[in-house]
Amino acid sequence: MAENNGIKFLGYNMQKLKSFFLSKDILSFLLFLVISGGFWYVHALGKERERSINVPVRYVGIPLNVAITNSPPSKISLNIKDQGIRLFEYSSEQESPLTIDVRGSFSQKGQILIPADQLRNRISRYLKPTTTLIEIHPDSILIQYEKLNVKTLPIELYSKIELVHQYMLSDKIRLEPNKVTVFGPKHVLDTLKKIRTEWLVLKNLSDTGFFHCKLKPIRFVRFSSQETKVSIFVEQFTERKVQIPVTVLNCPDNLAVRTFPVLVNATYIVGLSQFERLNPTDIQIYLDYNELKSNNLSKYILKIKNNSTHISNIRISPPEVEFILEQK
Repeated sequence: MAENNGIKFLGYNMQKLKSFFLSKDILSFLLFLVISGGFWYVHALGKERERSINVPVRYVGIPLNVAITNSPPSKISLNIKDQGIRLFEYSSEQESPLTIDVRGSFSQKGQILIPADQLRNRISRYLKPTTTLIEIHPDSILIQYEKLNVKTLPIELYSKIELVHQYMLSDKIRLEPNKVTVFGPKHVLDTLKKIRTEWLVLKNLSDTGFFHCKLKPIRFVRFSSQETKVSIFVEQFTERKVQIPVTVLNCPDNLAVRTFPVLVNATYIVGLSQFERLNPTDIQIYLDYNELKSNNLSKYILKIKNNSTHISNIRISPPEVEFILEQK
């Protein structure tokens, strides 16, 4: 019974409170309160005020052969004065960086000093015309640097390439650029002979492809280019059989070496685009007279020299020949 009376009492008071706030006098009072607060806020924004902001700094124009040895400020603290409404336009989170171009300032001194008056002029151009610059911290910037040594090195592709069955590389893998200019301390550059790429892994490759591969970073060293274009030429291959004459190397002019047989059968793998393009110098089957004269041989195991990038897996039959030496 007492609980029911409490609920009724609470409901009665809530209804009275609701009626009070919804009365015309209270609504009018609240309306005028909001309007006067708005007028006060607008009036306050029109007055001049001071504010501190942090401006990020971006340094540009630093050559690749120059290393900064100190830590120039990445932010500058400014104490500025303007109308309140204009100060709201400066937001530390969204502030665009102050760009300081040091191009052409590097000499043999090893340092660049941007004094207070120059820094103030740069910042004044950065601020809005109505804004007054009161104080800067730091009031000057010192950039210390050293010149780096330069060296040009070849780029080596670091890769694992797997081709689809019955496909082959139809040409040499090309890198563009295949060399890079590097900048760094002399004791570091003296240890470098080549620059490797990042690990490039390609699986089930069945067509010519072009890939951009980043160069592997080296501590204290800068590159003139950060990546190289890798061109990999792939095509389907087939097997071809041809007859090739046996060539004799290093034979004296007064002797002749006759082989039996004179021609051998060569089987090799070639890309479809190069199937009909075998040049006489692409495959060389030979014996060396210097080996004949130093060994008492009745048969000679032939040697194979592949002079073409389009041919692979050369096999010959027969693999050895008989021979006779004849006086001319």
